[in-house]
Amino acid sequence: MRIPRLYVPGDYQPDQTLALSTEQAHYLMRVLRLKADHPLEVFDGQGHQARATLVPESKKQAKVALEEIFELNRESPLHTTLVQSVSKGDRMDYSLQKAVELGVSEIQPVLTEHSMVRLTPEKAQKRQQQWQAIVIHACEQCGRTVVPPVRPLKTYQAWLKDQPDEAINGLVLDPRAQHALSDLSPPQSPMAFLVGPEGGLSDAEIDQATEKGLKAIALGPRVLRTETAGVTLLAAMQTLWGDF
Repeated sequence: MRIPRLYVPGDYQPDQTLALSTEQAHYLMRVLRLKADHPLEVFDGQGHQARATLVPESKKQAKVALEEIFELNRESPLHTTLVQSVSKGDRMDYSLQKAVELGVSEIQPVLTEHSMVRLTPEKAQKRQQQWQAIVIHACEQCGRTVVPPVRPLKTYQAWLKDQPDEAINGLVLDPRAQHALSDLSPPQSPMAFLVGPEGGLSDAEIDQATEKGLKAIALGPRVLRTETAGVTLLAAMQTLWGDF
């Protein structure tokens, strides 16, 4: 029997009931056609998961009744921040979804010199909410109990300016770099990694990144697409130093 898994935020307590969103209730009762007391798995986004059952209240509203609550750690030992240049359409969605599956800790979208996307503040806020929803759905699918935050969209220059004065521990992807990931030592602290957009990072942006302490590396002799590069780097890092 399939057991649906949902993100339901809250302060989990035994025998507690929590309201589902309208979308979640519709999905469970109208799409999956589940009935009362159907078993569910829910998680709070902070590391807790619970066995629960469905409690319909009307045709459009439902709650979950929590039963057994436990901590479930499926987080990578690596603390990584994906600094992803915004790409067009579903390329950005793919980057975020797969980064979550591969254990990324947080995501910082940035607009770089060659970014093909331009957003007003209102559209940027809406897009951030959409990206966070993609991250949540990825967590539901892959079994994570901690939801990585998607930070508000910034320009690349603003992100650099907001960093501490000391050097940033991290990487910048540059197809012309002389070093590979395997040349580096295992990270001893949280690491950021910068991925360019469809048109790549400019020379000036790469120089600014390395001046801030990020190490320029290449991922083999082939040029990877923006939606492939971050995912490939995360998978390689997990293989070398993480939980693969």
